[in-house]
Amino acid sequence: MDYYVRRTCHGSTLSSLVHDWVLAREQGPNAWRYCQEALLSDITDIQGGTTGEGIHLGAMGGTLDLVERGIVGLEPHGDGLHIDPVPLSEVPRSSFSISYLGHRDIRIRFRPGQLGISVSSSTLGPVPLVLPGDRRERIAASQERWFRLPKG
Repeated sequence: MDYYVRRTCHGSTLSSLVHDWVLAREQGPNAWRYCQEALLSDITDIQGGTTGEGIHLGAMGGTLDLVERGIVGLEPHGDGLHIDPVPLSEVPRSSFSISYLGHRDIRIRFRPGQLGISVSSSTLGPVPLVLPGDRRERIAASQERWFRLPKG
């Protein structure tokens, strides 16, 4: 990876995003730098005048996908919601909500070394989780649980 990182020209706003995906699971802090570059490419109008035409949906959508799947390690599967985050000192805490298996507002929280999941009130069954190390857990509706994460 180091070989290509040193030799890649970033002439496209998607270049940082592609680099980020390559680095996300192996070199988290470097990946975060490229993620920020991809997000800032439209905000700061690095190409000089294209932001007025609108944001680059590929770069913005790809960046959100990268954060969800590449950094948070969030993947819905039939056996459960897989969560395998890359710990980043640049983002020590975060929180977001998702929908999964009909459950709305499943809240996912990250703190250093910890993962919190809360499932809103529902008549649906428990939400199955697959955590790092193939650890399997279930969280019932109206329940919140915290799990320790392995150190990165």
